[in-house]
Amino acid sequence: MFSNPKPVELVSEVISYPSDNSLVLDYFAGSGTTGHAVINLNRTDDGCRKYVLTEMGYHFDTVLKVRLAKVIYSEAWRDGKPVARNTGISHCFKYIRLESYEDTLNNLRLASDPIRQRAIDANSQLKQDYMLHYMLDVETRGSQSLLNIDAFANPTAYTLEVKKPGSDESVERTVDLIETFNYLIGLRVEHTAAPQGFNAKFNRVQDAHAPQGQTTRLVLDGRLQQDDNGPWWLRKIEGWLPADPANPNNGARDKVLIVWRKLTGDLEQDNLVLDEWFKTHRINSRDFEYATIYVNGSNNLPNLKKAEDRWKVRLIEEEFMQRMWDVEG
Repeated sequence: MFSNPKPVELVSEVISYPSDNSLVLDYFAGSGTTGHAVINLNRTDDGCRKYVLTEMGYHFDTVLKVRLAKVIYSEAWRDGKPVARNTGISHCFKYIRLESYEDTLNNLRLASDPIRQRAIDANSQLKQDYMLHYMLDVETRGSQSLLNIDAFANPTAYTLEVKKPGSDESVERTVDLIETFNYLIGLRVEHTAAPQGFNAKFNRVQDAHAPQGQTTRLVLDGRLQQDDNGPWWLRKIEGWLPADPANPNNGARDKVLIVWRKLTGDLEQDNLVLDEWFKTHRINSRDFEYATIYVNGSNNLPNLKKAEDRWKVRLIEEEFMQRMWDVEG
């Protein structure tokens, strides 16, 4: 019906009928006209409307995102310059890139086995069965796009090879595991703490209650020292989940704590630092401040069994895997 992008005035007219704090969804955002209209309406009547836009075209970076930034800065532009710089609006928008099906396939990695490959090539039926029932489920485990659990040792360094829109060139992109996990569990985020780096010194002391086969245990020499360049890195996320998922708006909430950390490979030191961090923040995994605590990496935090198969302290890796793949057909 239109030989050009939808007029901003038309979209503004349509979305002005609901309340001034409504949520507007546009699953085919194009050049961003809907977002433009929402921003203009909020500028006009001091509304608090929000928008969610979805777009898969390569023009997202060159047109849509640029357009929204310009509209926020000034109400009108001419020849690439703002007409009035005093018409800017207080606003922020967040954009999220979702992994594409093509990127998932491009990041699959198969373990090389010449003997297996010769056997498969020699038998067409075996090749078909292998491809359908074994290869994707077993041989590709550990691929970045299928969740490489080993890479969770450093949650800030998980990467994927992502194809550039409109070309065959791929670039390495960092995946935000922290944000992704929040979405997977449906967390209503209330506070995201700044990451903290730490340094520590250790001593070994005699301990009659040490694990079997040992006579000493590791202890901190002094306290954790905050150090941005230290080998230990932790970040805290706090939020809540509906206590009754079937009735998420009944007001009943379960408070959730998520602790992400970089692991050095020394399990004993890593867990001692984690224990001390919990003490410093006066967090006790046995009390009732949090209904659930998620931590990446094996740990020795005291735990409580809340139900037959649910523990209070849970591994992020296990929950991540379950949320991504344990689905019913």
